[in-house]
Amino acid sequence: MEILARRLTIITLLMTVFAISVAAAVETDARRHDQNKRFGTASACSVPTLCHRAL
Repeated sequence: MEILARRLTIITLLMTVFAISVAAAVETDARRHDQNKRFGTASACSVPTLCHRAL
């Protein structure tokens, strides 16, 4: 029973570390996305109204 408790504790800690890492990555991505809106992006199309893809 003690081994099972240790394993569950380790798994819980690993899941917590993973969740914090994912949250940090999402936060960084959101900030980059907001920064790209402020400074503008280069359009990949000659007609921006028809193509919403940006470089």
